[in-house]
Amino acid sequence: MRTNPRQHILDTWRAFARATFNNGEWAWGGRYPSNSISDAEQILILLYPATEVAGFRLDRPDSIEDDVLAVLRPMGSGLDIPMRMLEAMEQYLARYTDDDGGPTFTGGSYLLAENPDEEVKQEQYAYDITESYSISVTLCLSAKGFLREFQRTVERRELQNRIEAVILAMDARLTAAMVGLLRSFVVNVLDPDSPAEAVLLRTVSQGRVVGRTLTQDLRGRLQPVRDKLPELTFGLPPENEQMLRDYPERFFECGWAWGVAQDATDIDLAAAEGVKQPHGIAESRPLLHFTVNALDGLADLFSTRTSRQGLLTSEQQSLREALNLRWGLALQYWSTIATFGSGRWAIEDVPWEATTGQSSPYFTELVLAIVAMAQQGGTLSGTIGRSVAVLEELGQRGLVSRRAAEDDRGVLLHDPGVLMRLGGSELEGPALAWSYNGFAAALAKTALRVANVSGSRRNRARLIEVADASVEHLLARRQQSDGLWDHPANIYPRLAPAPATPAWDMTERSVEVFVAAAALVSAPPVADQGQVDQANNKIAEARHILDQERLTTPTAGGSQEQKLLREAEQSLNRADSLAGERPATAAALADKVLRDLDELAFARHAASRSA
Repeated sequence: MRTNPRQHILDTWRAFARATFNNGEWAWGGRYPSNSISDAEQILILLYPATEVAGFRLDRPDSIEDDVLAVLRPMGSGLDIPMRMLEAMEQYLARYTDDDGGPTFTGGSYLLAENPDEEVKQEQYAYDITESYSISVTLCLSAKGFLREFQRTVERRELQNRIEAVILAMDARLTAAMVGLLRSFVVNVLDPDSPAEAVLLRTVSQGRVVGRTLTQDLRGRLQPVRDKLPELTFGLPPENEQMLRDYPERFFECGWAWGVAQDATDIDLAAAEGVKQPHGIAESRPLLHFTVNALDGLADLFSTRTSRQGLLTSEQQSLREALNLRWGLALQYWSTIATFGSGRWAIEDVPWEATTGQSSPYFTELVLAIVAMAQQGGTLSGTIGRSVAVLEELGQRGLVSRRAAEDDRGVLLHDPGVLMRLGGSELEGPALAWSYNGFAAALAKTALRVANVSGSRRNRARLIEVADASVEHLLARRQQSDGLWDHPANIYPRLAPAPATPAWDMTERSVEVFVAAAALVSAPPVADQGQVDQANNKIAEARHILDQERLTTPTAGGSQEQKLLREAEQSLNRADSLAGERPATAAALADKVLRDLDELAFARHAASRSA
């Protein structure tokens, strides 16, 4: 990769420390007034790499790397850094806890009026947002892992109790976020001959005749999802289950709404006892942006690290199982729609059209992100090659891997971004919308995810090229004043200059890309079977020659020949252990053994001739 994730994280942390600690205290807010999402993003710029990437840990003051200490100098010494993070977590929890002590998940300043001439009402700013639930899952899990480790390094009882109090508060917030994600998961049954059904069938047909054969085939492909829907025993209205049972010919869609659904029922589990479950506002229709956002948060919930560190309480395990069922259904549903048919797939027809009628290359990117998650889980094989081509096309359409022509509409993906209507919000004020301008970051993250599961060197090289181009695009958008994001006018000069304040959403998305790049770099290199076979053949030949040498070499333990044979055996044992994952390295070790053994045989032959 041209991308150097360690250096990029260090550069971001240096700029972050200067911007956040310019007066010696944690400064909240940036380009947008503080809200529960942006403040979580601000903390995660430090916390996410610190808990996900080797060499960036901040939870053990005596073990923080020298280059990390240097870039975080505005935060203080090695002991000061985890203390500043503890203080930030305490402040965050206090800022987003209501008068009754319950967590809040409001969208605040991230909510926009769909009509720019209207103003968002104060009560609408207080709507809970799925994105806040999702990022709270990531924040709480990262914080718990960090704080538990830091707690082991402190001796003062007062500080240990203080850390324990934050851990308990993070647990309460995590539980509430999991309940919120359960109540914002929806199944939307489509009315026959409705515009939504027409869009779905047009999407999957890809020019084929929409007749009985196609619709029956689609129903058959979706039947495994439909069969599991009755297992969703809470959170959804009973009318949904009855409709799916009474009308098996109806199509449906599932995923996450932008907030708690209007018809969401209470979660009747012991783990949810005491958690506020207010009446929902959001239209009961899945939106791709919030579906992918929820899936990203749940990926952290289901990660190996979460299980290994035991970050969930026994009560939270029941919520995890319920979310795991919904995670699987969403992955299976959208990946089925995306890859339906034997001809051109819907995912290859850019831009994707949502059942709301809105279309955008960003929606293609979102569906492809779901396909990538299914590929990572091993549930969708044989799709990587076609995914690569779509990612390359998105890089071009989104003006990430090519320059913008005059009045190119692709610029709008980056500024002002894709505007998505929040159905249901208009019941209590003006219709609200959500804007997303992280197209390049999402492209890089998806390309890196697919590259991590690709078994083809050629495909991986193409995916890395997409990711590298996206990272170069992101780096070019840093503000010259503080080295943080976002200033798209650096790339697209006709755009208006951005405010000289950091946008924590884009900064955090860029950090996520660097973490994903670090994960790819840390993974074993791709090895094809031909290389593995070649390495094993060389190892076998070297072992055979080694056995022959043992028959003729004197057994005196201290002889130079015996030392060489022992070293050869050690090298071959090492080559054996590497052959499956690093066949080129294994072959190189076997080559050295073969050369050493040949030199030994040649020396012996030369000595016998001279005698």
